[in-house]
Amino acid sequence: MTSMLALEAYTRARVSRDDSHLIRLRVSAVNGCRYCAAMHRRDARKDGWSADRIAAAEDWTAHADEFAADEQAVLRFADAVTRIDGEESVPDEVWKEVARYRGENGAGQVLMDVVTINAWNRIAIATRKDPGSLRGLIPSDLEPTSPR
Repeated sequence: MTSMLALEAYTRARVSRDDSHLIRLRVSAVNGCRYCAAMHRRDARKDGWSADRIAAAEDWTAHADEFAADEQAVLRFADAVTRIDGEESVPDEVWKEVARYRGENGAGQVLMDVVTINAWNRIAIATRKDPGSLRGLIPSDLEPTSPR
């Protein structure tokens, strides 16, 4: 876990909290990781996000109009990287769109955050992490989502 915690610290220092919430909520929902979804709902809520914004981030394609163009770019990129299926999975246009809003370096940092939460999702799912074991949750943090 030492390497995962280092990756976590790396992305936390380089990706904005708002971008990270978008990424972590969406990717955890796409991957069906109940543990990570509950954790990131709690964290977003603690940072002042409403239940509606949290739900919209998890199913953003149905709520695209609720997100600014730069947020949509981040979410689109997170989807592409998460649903990877060969080299054409992340089109150049998707990368260029994130880079337009976040810069080339920022796009790389967003990529690392997407990679990090995908790894955490796989660890939590494989080890059967119980979302009920998390502290500070409210009942809605445990509500299942299925925005696939």
